[in-house]
Amino acid sequence: MSEASTYTEEDLRKKIEAAIPNIYNIIVTDLSYGCGQSFDVVVVSDSFQGKNKLQRSRLVNGTLKAELASIHAFSCKCYTEEEWSKIVV
Repeated sequence: MSEASTYTEEDLRKKIEAAIPNIYNIIVTDLSYGCGQSFDVVVVSDSFQGKNKLQRSRLVNGTLKAELASIHAFSCKCYTEEEWSKIVV
């Protein structure tokens, strides 16, 4: 039986950056204290313009399909630059 793969914040960040154009900001947080099994991700890109929340999440989840098969918990929030500018003060 093989051990489950673990990923780092940098692994996920690089994969998302390579797949989604026009990234303004990306925040990947390992909530499992380095175990690589629980992540919170925020992606800010104007590529999300005109897409609803589900379409945005599917874009990110599709990018990380292989990784998500072995990650226990994953949360992703996706914003356009304009939406992000209203959240971050």
